[in-house]
Amino acid sequence: NWKRGKLKISSKKVFGWIKKIYMIICNKIYGINNRSVVFISFGGKSYSDNPKAISEKLHEINPEMKIIWLFNNPRAKKTVVPEYITCYRKNSFKALKALATSKFWVDNFNKPLYVYKSKKQVYIQTWHGDRAFKKILYDAWPNGRRPEPLLESEICDVIVTGSDFGEKMYRSAFRYRGKYLRVGSPRNDSLINTDQVRINRIKSKLALHEDDKIVLYAPTFRKKAAKQKVKQKIDIDLLGVIHKLNTLTNNKWVCLVRAHSAVSGLEGIPGGNEIIDVTEYEDMADLLQIADLLITDYSSSATDLILTNKPIILYHSDYEEYKQHDREFYYDINMTGFFIAKNQEELYECIDSAFKEDTAARNKKIREFYGVYESGEASTKVVEYILDQLNGSEFS
Repeated sequence: NWKRGKLKISSKKVFGWIKKIYMIICNKIYGINNRSVVFISFGGKSYSDNPKAISEKLHEINPEMKIIWLFNNPRAKKTVVPEYITCYRKNSFKALKALATSKFWVDNFNKPLYVYKSKKQVYIQTWHGDRAFKKILYDAWPNGRRPEPLLESEICDVIVTGSDFGEKMYRSAFRYRGKYLRVGSPRNDSLINTDQVRINRIKSKLALHEDDKIVLYAPTFRKKAAKQKVKQKIDIDLLGVIHKLNTLTNNKWVCLVRAHSAVSGLEGIPGGNEIIDVTEYEDMADLLQIADLLITDYSSSATDLILTNKPIILYHSDYEEYKQHDREFYYDINMTGFFIAKNQEELYECIDSAFKEDTAARNKKIREFYGVYESGEASTKVVEYILDQLNGSEFS
């Protein structure tokens, strides 16, 4: 096993060098296409998040730009992405050539070590959680001793931020000392600029009625389930939650359940028409738009939804266990102002409180905790930055 593991590491390094050399050759032979942008979200898993919001806004403002997306399975995305997008398989020669010759890169994850970037190219980092609960990247390792280094501190040209906390986090988590675009998270523009037509369209995709009230349950992953590639067990009574909401509000509620992409799904989801598993739905940002109540645990989706007047409850039934076996936190979550429940009874109490008090005022205080400065125009501002770079001017 030891020899097999060493051989695997060695072959990974060899293939990494082959990819890097190929990118260098492509870059030197073909040069840079100033009107080409390469997008990738969550390592090629989906057409989603900040890159999606920027990609669509870029096409809207300047449809002449060539937009390329890299996916793990591009064939599976044919019915998802717009026709104007060129799709390549991640790590294929076409993808490597596109990266090596495109003026702009937009990513919401860290780049692999083999990547080559010339000084003429622009790398825009749009990390997928501007206001994290749990420590990430270098911060997640004891004394910052991450087994593999990150390239971002060397090759990233700008990081898009939506809060004072986010900027501070990127500085330590990436060990980044470069420029920031302090414009907000592009994926959150739709939360600030509400559009009922768009909301109804998303509901229709999920076979929901326009009048249905939506509670979204979206826990983050646990290392054990992710490592073993098995379904993650849940310990929440979702049918009880729906009954509580129906009784309290005199409305019909539907529960959408979404597992984190790092696990194979959730175990223990009750059957019935009132509960829908939306784990395979492409973009979490859509689900946040239609949610009337969010229940999560340690997911930064909670710190996105604070941009609205909607109630958010953190269900921390395994708080100490999570800290011990999964990830440490950046701060005491109890200090943020979120509703927090440690068991089912406390969850019902939080639901009662959430529908009695002014959640707008609560969410405003949480935004102040993070120093949020989202405006709803982040996508446009990032596109303006891209076009300014083409014109040789600086973003201000």
